[in-house]
Amino acid sequence: MSLRKYLADNKIDQIEDDQVFMESEYNAVQTYCGIIGYLITSDDLEIIKSRGLEDSFINWKIIYVKDLWENFGEVAMNPETEEIEEPWKHFLPGTHREDIWHWFEEQFDISVAELMGH
Repeated sequence: MSLRKYLADNKIDQIEDDQVFMESEYNAVQTYCGIIGYLITSDDLEIIKSRGLEDSFINWKIIYVKDLWENFGEVAMNPETEEIEEPWKHFLPGTHREDIWHWFEEQFDISVAELMGH
């Protein structure tokens, strides 16, 4: 599903009251981004920008990624092999932590060092 379709399905652009529209639009875009894990398409990003929500999107994404990183930190890991011992997201047990680190960096354009607070 695209953001364009999500907004159409939720009839966001049909809301006539300005205040209700702004709140509904904001909440719908944020909800959509959360549903897809902030892995948006270039078309989605253009829609976000055209609606003046780019700064909000950046802030939402930062919070999402930091929460996801904290969640990853709770996954059981073998200290000798540095492989996860249970499934996490789409990663299977036995996945090396550095593979997951690379996924964070590639998917969210953020450095693991930054996530670790370095």
